[in-house]
Amino acid sequence: MREFLLETLLWTGVLMALVLLIRRPVSRRFGPRYAYMLWAIPFVRLVMPPIVLPAWLRPAEAAQAVAMPQNLAPSDMVALAAQVPTTQVHTTSSFDYGFWLVALWLAGTAIFLARRFQQYFQLRRQMLNNSRPVGDIGKVRLVETPLAEGPVAFGVFDKVIALPVGFMSGEDRLARDLALDHELSHHRGHDLLVNFLVQPLFALHWFNPLGWFGWRAMRRDQESACDARVVEHRSPDQRAAYANVIACYAGVKSFSSRPPLAAAMACPVLGDKSIVQRLRNLSMSDITPRRRLLGRVLIGGAALALPLTASISYAEAQAAPQAPQPPAAPEAPAAPEAPMAPEAPLAPTAATAPVPPAPPAPPAAPEWHDGKDHKTVRVERTVTVDKDGKRKVEEQVWHSKDTMTEADRAELKVKMAEVGAKTAEIRAEMAENGEMQKRVQKEIRIAFAKSKDAAPDVRIECRSGQTEVAETETTSDGRTRMFVCQTAALAKAHDAMVAARAEIKRHKSMSDSERAEALRSIDEAMKGLKEKS
Repeated sequence: MREFLLETLLWTGVLMALVLLIRRPVSRRFGPRYAYMLWAIPFVRLVMPPIVLPAWLRPAEAAQAVAMPQNLAPSDMVALAAQVPTTQVHTTSSFDYGFWLVALWLAGTAIFLARRFQQYFQLRRQMLNNSRPVGDIGKVRLVETPLAEGPVAFGVFDKVIALPVGFMSGEDRLARDLALDHELSHHRGHDLLVNFLVQPLFALHWFNPLGWFGWRAMRRDQESACDARVVEHRSPDQRAAYANVIACYAGVKSFSSRPPLAAAMACPVLGDKSIVQRLRNLSMSDITPRRRLLGRVLIGGAALALPLTASISYAEAQAAPQAPQPPAAPEAPAAPEAPMAPEAPLAPTAATAPVPPAPPAPPAAPEWHDGKDHKTVRVERTVTVDKDGKRKVEEQVWHSKDTMTEADRAELKVKMAEVGAKTAEIRAEMAENGEMQKRVQKEIRIAFAKSKDAAPDVRIECRSGQTEVAETETTSDGRTRMFVCQTAALAKAHDAMVAARAEIKRHKSMSDSERAEALRSIDEAMKGLKEKS
């Protein structure tokens, strides 16, 4: 069991390092959703059981090493023991360091999991206790709570989206709908369930920096994949508005974004680079169907190759049954008594003349076919010998006609003509479908080229005199250029925090400890914004 755990730890670490190396090239080549799918490879290796092969597949050297002679005599056992080299056994210390290291590792894993889930359920309880229901979308509940500075999704079975107070009454309906669509996409894509299932993978690597880097990278790929699902079938103007929504939430650092299992609209714990990367992904051109198919094939091939890394063992070989003792030899029979002397023989009688053997029957004549009337003629000869020794040959002839009539031949010709016509019709349809596929592919290429030209040009910089977080302009070639100003985002975030702090002070339903905790969190966030600016 210890060897299996160590092999699992080693291979999952190697696979996480590999995913960290190739996730960005895969995202650029095949899209962010395929980079997100890469994280299924180390998870599948985590849950892969050991493979037990039959004993007859064991290598010859290993089979000889484990083979033991059966039914040895005492003298043979003494001789065999004399051939084994003696080794010195050190008994100075009986402390098993490996056992206690594995126990410490598993204890840290359990503490990691308990801490993660305790944070999540504490967040859920606090948000729902201070929430007000505002509606339902399918099986997803919408609530408003003062603890949320931005939309955040949580819940696997009881699905909830927590919204800031007054979010549903906002004037910008497009931005509100896009933000809601982002959180609903997390629920539709089962991202919250994925966050729960992968916790054992990163918990096993609680002491390994790869585990912490891998978790943050997976969450970034998850948010980028969610963005790709939201803007997949939207127009360039809606994509630009969605980029503006992401930029507006870039500077928000709320109480709800701390626990890692929830999915916020813009999660600052993932870093500012995550926001920049998501905005760049929005300006990428759409991935062609051929490239998507190639991405699925590559990820599927990597999953099929995972059994090569599994822990392999061999079944115990069963000893061959002992051969039965040979039966005792039977006793020799007693010698027979000597026969008595025979009497004088009688005179021999006259010998009868031998009967001559019958001549062999001649081979049957082969069949032959008459090409004119389609008859089959068969000739069979019989040879007999009479009392005088004379041979007598008899012949029998059979005639058989072809069973197919002229009407049957005519019907067969008609059916063959119908089959030929149907074959020609199918070939014509295949040729027509080939031309149609070429025209469709040409139209798809033209549409992709137009969508690429229409995609907005997103720039992370501030224009002169810019006061809004995101401002757009139209270039001379007709494209939309967007300027995302981080300074304006930080200023708006600071104003929102000042307003939230005043609102919390006026909130009478909160206890003193809850009000102090909320004010302390807002003060820390304002301090972080001041350091950034």
